[in-house]
Amino acid sequence: MLLVAARRLATAADSKRPKQDVLGRVVFGSLVAVTGGLAAWQAQRYYWKCELVESRKRMLAAEPRALESVLEHEPSPSEFTRVVVRGRLDHAHQMLVGPRSPPAGSPPGPEIHSGWLVFTPLHSDTGPSVLVNRGWVPRDRVDELELPRGEVTIEGVVRASEEPGSFALPNDPERGNYFWIDVPGMALDAELFESVPLLVEATSKPGEPGRGFPRTRPTSTLLSFRVEPTMHLVYSGTWATLCVASTVLVAMRFR
Repeated sequence: MLLVAARRLATAADSKRPKQDVLGRVVFGSLVAVTGGLAAWQAQRYYWKCELVESRKRMLAAEPRALESVLEHEPSPSEFTRVVVRGRLDHAHQMLVGPRSPPAGSPPGPEIHSGWLVFTPLHSDTGPSVLVNRGWVPRDRVDELELPRGEVTIEGVVRASEEPGSFALPNDPERGNYFWIDVPGMALDAELFESVPLLVEATSKPGEPGRGFPRTRPTSTLLSFRVEPTMHLVYSGTWATLCVASTVLVAMRFR
């Protein structure tokens, strides 16, 4: 009796094994496919980011041109196009966006902590009115902002709106709270009704961001990314290693 029962149990176990093997192959095979796909995706991101860096280098290496001249050939200038704008700053409609960290290249000092980006409309007699990101100021030194009067000349680059993160708070113009850059919305709040909603970020030469406020961002730092190209290679290598390891495990388990 015991021998018969043992044989029945062995037969039942053998009948379940093919099903378990199929399920195992599906699970571990999916793991191989996913890790391999992620490795390929990160490699593709690396080459895309390298092309983006080269494209941005070419744009930032170009000589800045008067905004009116740029708009004649390109009604909607590409981001990072270098331009020069001239006009009068409308400090009455100044907006502070943040909090933000100080720009790269800022000189060390006790004032280096979080602060605001200063946005001011600029009205021109020869071209459209635009919104200008004049630079960064510490939270507790807003009263030290330089407020130039009369006509000013600002060299910078065309910038676009930011993509708010999943947890970003909504801007609240009525209370003067701006947490992320929304060019059309901020242009409307600045009463730039008849102008193309265009943002120019003021820039400075490397090593010359200035010690006053607002503090502009050096042009060279515009080549920085949250995820640099080399990190995509690191991610790709990590996923590729997991893919190879998973393949070996699957081969050893189900050969």
